[in-house]
Amino acid sequence: MADGTYERAFILEVAGPTLDFLVERRDALPNIGRFLDQGAWGRLRGKPHPGAPQSFAAVLTGRNPGATGLFDTFAFEAGGYERAPSDLRLLGRSRLYHLLADHGKRVGLLNVPLTAPVEPVNGFVVSGDEGVGDQFAYPPEVRDALVAAGYVVPFGASYAPGREREFADHALRVLAMRRRAALELFGDGRCQFGMLTLHLYGELLHAFWKFYDERHPDYRPAVEVFGGRDPLLETLRGIDDLLGELVALAGPRALVIFMGAWGHRLVHSKVHLNTVLAHGGDLRFRPNARTGLKRVMFRLGVTSAAAERLAHRLNLWKLFHYKMARGQRAKVTGATFLSLRDIDWSRTRAMAVGPAGGVYLNVRGHRPEGLIPPEEYESERERLRRQLADLRDPRNGEPMVERVCTRDELYRGEQVTHAPDLVVEWRPGYAGDGAFAGGGKLVSPAPPNLSSDHSTEGALLAFGAGITPGRHDAALEDVAPTVLRALGVPVPAGLDGAVLPLWTGA
Repeated sequence: MADGTYERAFILEVAGPTLDFLVERRDALPNIGRFLDQGAWGRLRGKPHPGAPQSFAAVLTGRNPGATGLFDTFAFEAGGYERAPSDLRLLGRSRLYHLLADHGKRVGLLNVPLTAPVEPVNGFVVSGDEGVGDQFAYPPEVRDALVAAGYVVPFGASYAPGREREFADHALRVLAMRRRAALELFGDGRCQFGMLTLHLYGELLHAFWKFYDERHPDYRPAVEVFGGRDPLLETLRGIDDLLGELVALAGPRALVIFMGAWGHRLVHSKVHLNTVLAHGGDLRFRPNARTGLKRVMFRLGVTSAAAERLAHRLNLWKLFHYKMARGQRAKVTGATFLSLRDIDWSRTRAMAVGPAGGVYLNVRGHRPEGLIPPEEYESERERLRRQLADLRDPRNGEPMVERVCTRDELYRGEQVTHAPDLVVEWRPGYAGDGAFAGGGKLVSPAPPNLSSDHSTEGALLAFGAGITPGRHDAALEDVAPTVLRALGVPVPAGLDGAVLPLWTGA
């Protein structure tokens, strides 16, 4: 637009497909093809270990994790040893939709993470967060209408071998449910900003990547598993159809963004970082009977990861995963299985925390029982960095690590002190684990439901009147300031992201 503003802006967020993934399938995706031909497009970069708290915080605030304080699914803050769910309250009203609503814009969010507990806004919010419970939407009449229509927040199905077609059909049903809700809620054209997140495609990629990538040890051709079906393309076609409907709903004076907060990549093996640290003498356990019994159970394979695999086989995990909040799950697993509670902090120099395994050093003055003197911090961090960078797969001698980054290399801001000291970026096929799994093995096969995991590279495609066609690579932090500028709302000072030059005057 000549004045650099639009009447509406809409984001359809579908984590998983990379730009290359979409380009390879563009002939079967007319709306995504139109975005690629007539719009702006590029790679969308995030930080290592992307997940909902870190990545959506960057999207919704325009700030990096060092400023938001959200580094992973769980926080492991300085000053203690408690692993707690990432605290969304750190974001306050700095989230994009609050900024827009505070400037009089009517907003609508459907199935979007980092929105619970839901708060009053000028418009509506339907959360996509785990464990959100019955109070998943504002205002109450929106929640009541969705419940009456059969809408549910959880994805609601677990993948296990032998349930491939059932799982693919379930994903299509979830897509149809989200589509009905989107067309109903956004159909009146009242929202000036809308956002819809579809987690379901990532669920398919986690489960089915091994049927499309010959490098996976369990590779079987998709045609052998699904017959004449291609569930990844079939579901993406449905998403493409929905994208076309959303473009039509948004109208001719709208900016529409199709993006993924992260991409996906091959995973066939999990590297158990706490086992690595324990074998190297950097992590020690409490010398008491309870921890001793847990360690025996651990060596016998009785772990929280084993319980999770059983829940997947019984088709219960996703229901459990979404119905119970992360903090509750952590308390149950920590009390039952070997966990951070069993670490002897007075003798421990480092530990890994979180699903991806950020590594934290136990520094004196930084943690209550810190073992590492502050003056030795940098030398100890460098020692561990080299140790982790040199990790090789004991099964074949292959290197597993792409690089190891320090927190100062990745983040900036007032919350950096709470960040992991070291973050491992893995070579294709490997993913980290900051829990206690593997029964004492350094590396074990990834579970059947995890043949791919999140990667730092997603995709961003933008379409609308006045868009300058061509490539525009971007960072997650660029999304919020770009939408604010598009809708004529002042961009706050101090953001890490920048307004993308997608249209004249941007």
